[in-house]
Amino acid sequence: MSFFGGPVWALVAKLSPVLVAVVAATAASAFAPVVGRDFPDPAVVSVGSAYYAYSTSSMYGTQLRHVPVAQSKDPRGGWIELGDAMPQLPAWVAKDRGDAAVWAPAMRGRTGGGYLLYFTAQDAARKVHCIGVAVANSPKGPFTPARPDPLVCRPQERDSIDPMAFTDADGARYLLYTSGSNGTTIWLQRLAADGINPVGERRALLHSDRPEEAKIVEAPVLLRHGGKYLLLYSANSFNSGHYFVNYAIAPSLSAPFVKHNGTLLDGNTLGGKYPNPGGQDVIFGPDGDYLAFHANVRPGQRAMFVAPLRWSNDGTPTVDIAEPAPGTRKKQS
Repeated sequence: MSFFGGPVWALVAKLSPVLVAVVAATAASAFAPVVGRDFPDPAVVSVGSAYYAYSTSSMYGTQLRHVPVAQSKDPRGGWIELGDAMPQLPAWVAKDRGDAAVWAPAMRGRTGGGYLLYFTAQDAARKVHCIGVAVANSPKGPFTPARPDPLVCRPQERDSIDPMAFTDADGARYLLYTSGSNGTTIWLQRLAADGINPVGERRALLHSDRPEEAKIVEAPVLLRHGGKYLLLYSANSFNSGHYFVNYAIAPSLSAPFVKHNGTLLDGNTLGGKYPNPGGQDVIFGPDGDYLAFHANVRPGQRAMFVAPLRWSNDGTPTVDIAEPAPGTRKKQS
């Protein structure tokens, strides 16, 4: 039973608004990261009986891991560090002046076997961030370039970031990403069956058109639920103190996406303890769905959190932070 979405929460809400606030604050204070170290922009996928999580580049001791990867049997905890899923960067990626960071990786299975890793990195020649794709035989890597150049690079729009793959019910493959120089747009690009090459023209799904978004919508995640398409996104600047997660819904990929009024997740949801939640992904598990996201646990460090994702009868989501989850543990030798 969902404490926040079920009968217990409804009963408490009827009893006293003050009691509701106290219970919500208590739940937020008990909520804890599942990976307590820096693990920003987490992307989580299940392969067989295991889950694999990938993050933006981070320092592990004195070593920069381009694509940190961790493994667990349960998305709610027990994460084991595995190393760097892409230890060697593609030739087009800048490798000087600290520009070797890789942002917001997303892994998916490859048609015919193997795995694809979509990622953001700075193009050495064009000095903007572009989107690349790499391949591997194992979800652990090592991932190597699937093509000699970026999959998406649009210097006229400044950076292209935050790739996320989506496969529709008919098997059609797509790539979502964010770009824009004066306000950002979330785009949908059809891909060939190989997941490596674009097909046709891209389509704009969502624009940063609300004041609270501060000209930024990013970190798109697209899924189908209840016969509709739901697009999760983060908005505002990731370190502003006002970063948040929201969603938009459309009846088809060709129809306009309508934004939910308000937010799905923000710093207030977490009781003010963990600011700037965002960079999310959805985990589909046998016992229900989860939202993975990062939030600040201290300045400059964004840990990974996992919370149940609940669905109402009309197909809209809520995030349940009532239950704490165990933290990470290091790989056993």
